[in-house]
Amino acid sequence: MRALIVGSTTIDVLDEAFRIGGSTYYGGVTLSRYLGDETHVLTTIDDEVSGYFRDTFSELGISLHSVKCSKVPRFVIKQGKAVDVIASDCRIPPYVVGELVRVVKPDIIFLAPVYREIDVKEYVNLLKSLKDVTAFKALDIQGLVRVSTSKGIECSWREDILDLMSLVNFTHGNIREFCFSNNAEYVVKSLAEVMKPYDSAVAITTDSSYVYLLHESRCFKATPLKITITDEVGAGDVFTASVAHYAAEGRGLLYAVRAGIAAASLKVWRARSTWFTKEEIENYLPQVTFSQSCP
Repeated sequence: MRALIVGSTTIDVLDEAFRIGGSTYYGGVTLSRYLGDETHVLTTIDDEVSGYFRDTFSELGISLHSVKCSKVPRFVIKQGKAVDVIASDCRIPPYVVGELVRVVKPDIIFLAPVYREIDVKEYVNLLKSLKDVTAFKALDIQGLVRVSTSKGIECSWREDILDLMSLVNFTHGNIREFCFSNNAEYVVKSLAEVMKPYDSAVAITTDSSYVYLLHESRCFKATPLKITITDEVGAGDVFTASVAHYAAEGRGLLYAVRAGIAAASLKVWRARSTWFTKEEIENYLPQVTFSQSCP
């Protein structure tokens, strides 16, 4: 299968160390190295990191397509979370995505913004123009709600994100990113109600506690694997990319989400070695079960 991931690649700062990051990296590694897809990444890039990014993605067997940017996002990571960001107003024009979709003909389109590089209204129009493209379309909302303040990264909800969510097959967000309320029960119930008219699923993760799946007017709840967390950066990207892979492969969405939960759990456990194999995902699947239960 062929996959296209759209979003900014980042430089992540951990104490005094620097490393490549972002949804394009973690999602790209998942799809290319671990799940065996022909993977294309459309990302922002600047002169300072151009060689580093190109060498890294080349070594991973990922085709890199780029949009020139004055400075790619730099995220400060503490305790597995992005707490601050230095970024310029880089954008990925939707027409570039449309052209690449026509060339690559992907089975998976993963919209994976990290910091406002996707304009919501423009991408609503893009997805409408791609309605006849049969690729499985996935969205992670983290980069749509992040804002940089004097206190670091904060969340700012905007209602038109729901328009974007209605046009993809699958959306993922952490409970904190659906920040129109700080009441988790209200968030899940509100999203379940607003997404009822659409043939679009939503997964809401609550770190290591639960994963809620809103699908076909029903709400399911699952618990991730019980593992020791070594590094949870990128877990959501691994999860969403894995779900997209298995769904595009023809598996039912419940199976695909269970596989995504297993893959993300194994990644945060084995972050410093081989994250997982497809065989291991299959072996751990019986430990990931859904109950049809909303808060």
